Amino acid sequence: MARHLYGATLSCLRRRGATAVIVETASHGEGMKAAAEAALSGRFDAVVAAGGDGTAHDAAEGLIGYSTPLGILPLGTGNVFARELNLPRSPEALTRTLLSGEACPIPVGQVNGRPFLFVVGVGFDAEAVRVFESEGTRTLGRAGYIWPVLRALVSHQDQLLGVRTDRGEAQAQWVIVTRIKHYAGGLILVPQADLYQPFFYVLCLAGSGPFNRLRQLSALALGLLRYDPGVHIEAATSVRIEGNRSVPIQIDGEVLGELPLEINIHPKRLRLIFPVG
Repeated sequence: MARHLYGATLSCLRRRGATAVIVETASHGEGMKAAAEAALSGRFDAVVAAGGDGTAHDAAEGLIGYSTPLGILPLGTGNVFARELNLPRSPEALTRTLLSGEACPIPVGQVNGRPFLFVVGVGFDAEAVRVFESEGTRTLGRAGYIWPVLRALVSHQDQLLGVRTDRGEAQAQWVIVTRIKHYAGGLILVPQADLYQPFFYVLCLAGSGPFNRLRQLSALALGLLRYDPGVHIEAATSVRIEGNRSVPIQIDGEVLGELPLEINIHPKRLRLIFPVG
């Protein structure tokens, strides 16, 4: 499916007179370098990240502060950020978006000085991402999320995290810092989140053990997470998260980094191509 979408969209672009230089990347950081080089060259109208959330993260990291906008061709498993943008799924509509969509500057976050697009997860969800990446369930598509979540429910050892924001202090066993409404699998995490606003929503999920976590995941699936008694949500412009360095961390859907984390809004903006209409 992804290969067909990629080939068909590329053909549509070429029929509309667009030319493209294809750069294949295989590891974190390669896309950032390629995107930055493209922006510095001044030769390109846009850089298009053809892949999943990790690919979009890499390209965005290279383009922050430049006038060259980022377009996204969603070919990944989750495509959480593409869902947030309400990107179309047909080659023809994606082509119209890339060629005629509006390029708008948006705020982005930074974690320990490194830019990120939309989410940082510390604890349970990062462990699920680690299992997803290491055990080959990516080939199963969205169904491949089920085993990592079940495995994390059984194997993840919750550890206490200290969270300090510009609003106050809290403790939790699982923390999510997000700039968008959506979460994995198309779930709605924070309905009021707005990509244009220069702040985060910080979710502190307290409590340990698989039954507690299963209750919170069920509430998330029903769109009721904000009503769970162990969940505290607040808006903030800066966040510090402390804890044991062994606690897993996921940034934009990839396992990256270690505690402590300093999270705030990046001083520069990213120009992002939004769908037509």
